[in-house]
Amino acid sequence: MCTNLETRHLRGLGRSVSALGAGCWTIGGPATNRGVPIGWDHVDSGRAFAGLLHAHDLGVTLYDTADVYGLGRSERLLGRLLSLVRRSDLVISSKVGYLASAAHPYADGQMRRQLECTLANLGTNYLDVYFFHSTDFGEGDQYLPGAIKQMRALVEHGLVRAVGMRAPHTFALEWATGPSHERCTHEAARFLHLYEEIRPDVLTVRHNLLSPLYTPDETDVFDLAESQGVGVIIKQALGQGVLLGTHCPDRMRAFRQGDHRRQDPMFTPEALHEVHHGLASVREHFGEAVSDLARVALRYALARDPAAPVLVGFRDAEQINTTITSLGEALTTAEITWLHQLLAPLRDAFTARMAKSHAPCPSVRRLPSGMGAPTIKE
Repeated sequence: MCTNLETRHLRGLGRSVSALGAGCWTIGGPATNRGVPIGWDHVDSGRAFAGLLHAHDLGVTLYDTADVYGLGRSERLLGRLLSLVRRSDLVISSKVGYLASAAHPYADGQMRRQLECTLANLGTNYLDVYFFHSTDFGEGDQYLPGAIKQMRALVEHGLVRAVGMRAPHTFALEWATGPSHERCTHEAARFLHLYEEIRPDVLTVRHNLLSPLYTPDETDVFDLAESQGVGVIIKQALGQGVLLGTHCPDRMRAFRQGDHRRQDPMFTPEALHEVHHGLASVREHFGEAVSDLARVALRYALARDPAAPVLVGFRDAEQINTTITSLGEALTTAEITWLHQLLAPLRDAFTARMAKSHAPCPSVRRLPSGMGAPTIKE
């Protein structure tokens, strides 16, 4: 195994991991969950497994999957890798709470049964991090206390090393705890309530070139986590490929039934056209190649928190090679500032577009305890 890949110390878990981790959502292939497309089409399991092997050869030690990714296919592919390598060298995370089942995913005993299935798929007897994948804990959060109790029991029995939780795409502590704010406070207050109840060890959050910036007096997810010794894993640094220029608005792809992009507002012709033209100066300055744009996107994400690893998705060995080997030199402070300023119009347009895809949320100071929320896509 190559050891040249940078490493980071993941707070909350207390383990050193590769700075770039393998996000295994993509390799699960097409899937639907309660009729909703949640997967990726055009995935060949043989080529996907070759990608996993190549990631390991390149020094990747962090692998993130979920029970719902390909309805178990992603976990089973990762299990094939684990059968060939030393388990203790790798950090494996999976998730629970989103997969449709007869009972509510967080109902009494359901998490333990789902974990048993996940461990069987992976061929391991423990997870390094187990994430609450959904914030839907039933009507009035009726399953929340039991879910927390179940998770703590899994930790006590050594089946789980650290507890994970998803953070919202936009968050500032002040939005949830202060007076009515211009920005939407509903999701921020909901997250803070669950965060205080669950007390996770690790958070996962989307952060990329199009993520909103925060003012010096705002405490975002990274600041909150650092202040409390909680780890952060960054996802969607490449914008699901959109930031790599691989989705040309003039040659739109047709996504099949089990591909989540059929319903993702980021993959509409208007959005792709917006991003393509908004990144013109970035391509002109850093280069047109996929590897050039990957370096910018990944280095930008890695610069946010020196302890936070970044997940990259892939379908095959070629894709994982392009991203993992593209890092090069870190971006300078001047380059990051230039990107902040250059992409401000695109960032605002993207934030507005994503906001329109969700129901508007009221401006409230704090949600009543137990108020439910719908499941949110990756």
